[in-house]
Amino acid sequence: MLERGGGISADIMGPDLRVLDGIASWCGGLHGSMSLVDALGSLAAGFGADASVLSRHQKQQDRPRAVAMMDAKSDDAEAVTIRRPFCQDVMGYFFTKARASTVWFLSDHLSDGNWVSTQTLENWRATRVIEEVVVVVLAGSLRQQDYIEFHFARPLEYSEKLELEALVPTLVRSWSGRKTGLVTQAQMDDRMIRHRAAAQEHRLKPEASILGVSNPANLSRAEFRVCVMLSRGLSVKGVTEELSLSEATVRTHLRSIYSKTEVSG
Repeated sequence: MLERGGGISADIMGPDLRVLDGIASWCGGLHGSMSLVDALGSLAAGFGADASVLSRHQKQQDRPRAVAMMDAKSDDAEAVTIRRPFCQDVMGYFFTKARASTVWFLSDHLSDGNWVSTQTLENWRATRVIEEVVVVVLAGSLRQQDYIEFHFARPLEYSEKLELEALVPTLVRSWSGRKTGLVTQAQMDDRMIRHRAAAQEHRLKPEASILGVSNPANLSRAEFRVCVMLSRGLSVKGVTEELSLSEATVRTHLRSIYSKTEVSG
């Protein structure tokens, strides 16, 4: 819309500029220019979402695991903030059938007689007055699927839903071109932060396991990442695919790990 004098209305362009800025930050974060949490926060803010979760579901696991989370009320000590992914709760019986590049709106399911909500989702919606949840399937394979979800404290207009749907290909393409090992590194960083926080809160030493924060076996960064993925049930082939390494390189890391931990393969 043009104002008198040929200028573009700030009210019209404001939201669009915020979306573009959010997408730019998201793309940058996927290549390491900022933390994944900050990138997710910028993207969610651009969409006007109150909370957002990036998650990965390994097919052998019951539930998806958070990779990064953002909540607009994270600094509010009295607020209940998001702690887990809700993509499975929102998608219901579609969860195991959904294909990559598809988008799912909670509001569409509410009128579906075959869809059943979960108590956890209802508690979250009631506590934070969440009116809409949008889930995008970013990627999928026989082994795992990646999701991003946005939570809104207001209903979305039909035009807003169309705009979100139009941006799905951009989100999917940017995710497919992300920095190698980004998800694994984000999960490792989150795990270390949580362990350090727990140790400080309870005045306990970090666990002395091989994958403990203290890194008692003195594993290299690459060896530690290999151990993390193997502990989650991935095969050597799965590790090679995740890290884009040759099988020979992974097995070299394994030999070093066996030597440092004094175990055999």
